[in-house]
Amino acid sequence: MLIKDGFDTARLVASYRAAESERPGGLIHDPYARHLAGERGAELMRTYARSQEEVWAIAMRTRIYDEILLHRIEQEQIDTVINLAAGLDARPYRLKLPTSLRWIEVDLDALLKYKAACLANEQPACVLERVPLDITNDAARKALLSEISEHAKQIFILTEGLLIYLRGDQVAAIARDLNEQAAIGWWLTEFMAPAAFKKDAKSWNKIATDKTQVRFSPANGAAFFQEYGWNVAEFHSAIEVALNLHVPVRHSWLLRLLMRFASNQPGTGFAQTGFVLLERASRLCRDSD
Repeated sequence: MLIKDGFDTARLVASYRAAESERPGGLIHDPYARHLAGERGAELMRTYARSQEEVWAIAMRTRIYDEILLHRIEQEQIDTVINLAAGLDARPYRLKLPTSLRWIEVDLDALLKYKAACLANEQPACVLERVPLDITNDAARKALLSEISEHAKQIFILTEGLLIYLRGDQVAAIARDLNEQAAIGWWLTEFMAPAAFKKDAKSWNKIATDKTQVRFSPANGAAFFQEYGWNVAEFHSAIEVALNLHVPVRHSWLLRLLMRFASNQPGTGFAQTGFVLLERASRLCRDSD
């Protein structure tokens, strides 16, 4: 198997970000990605047959996440960001963030130590903390969220490239835990509609070990999250983002056609795979009161 663990996945994604950052006119600029990806990331990208088309997907996701995150930090007075399964993301270093912002990266110990070593000579733009923790450990995750919430007014949760590797019951547990904390108002993530998931899983799961297989694709789309107290504040179809950013994807005429007949329910049709900003439902009720 080519992809052995989550560390390999993180290195491959960093390599994608590096490739797009180095392309003239690239959609993103991540000056740390190449170093973080290392030789292992470069090797994975050379070996994986679908790397070139996945570069665009990761670049779009990075770009739209940057925009949503920065906008909400400014508009909603976010004082804390928790990046669950942070991987080799370098946003605290490359984005223009408030110096007072508390940014907490949560991931496995070995990955965080590697990342800290790679960026030892760099200065983050905000207050950066790293917490070694397996996010699938229910008790440890709940305890961490509770502890952080005690010292925060408005928390923004980021789960980028995480949920797809989890079982539905694990995603449900995370959704419940996040909703239990009153300080957590926003959650940025993504999901694949079943039709798109089936196509991608067929190729990825052939090269990935069992613990890095892709699993999560809710049949009811964004309604999955609503069951656990989360409403859709923003949804950005991956196809729509690609067309708006003029990404040179194949068969763009077909993609435009798909968008015309796409369901209005995020996640329920092939064209409705995308990026979703969720807002805690009880927060909406409190604001309206």
